[in-house]
Amino acid sequence: MTEGQGAVGPAANSFTLSATLIERDALRQTPAGVPILRGCLEHFSQQIENGAPREVRFETDFVLLGDLSRMLAQAPLGTSLIAEGFMAARSAKSRQGVMHITRIEFVTSGN
Repeated sequence: MTEGQGAVGPAANSFTLSATLIERDALRQTPAGVPILRGCLEHFSQQIENGAPREVRFETDFVLLGDLSRMLAQAPLGTSLIAEGFMAARSAKSRQGVMHITRIEFVTSGN
């Protein structure tokens, strides 16, 4: 195998996360004029690990580019959503992972 490839093809890097918007910076633009939004999502769920239930709670920073960033910039904190995207290093100097969101679905409460 070559670096970055699995047995069949390129390594997968795709995430779908149900989460709550807990932090968000002001909407900005890249030097090329593309809207960009940064913030933080919180996830809480119960998963099965090795046959036993496990409570999972974590926060992850996100980056969102383009028209979707305008939409999320207007959503109130506490908004529930499903985010799809991929993970990448925060910067060339920081290897910490950040979720790059490519699709958002807002979740409305059915209560």
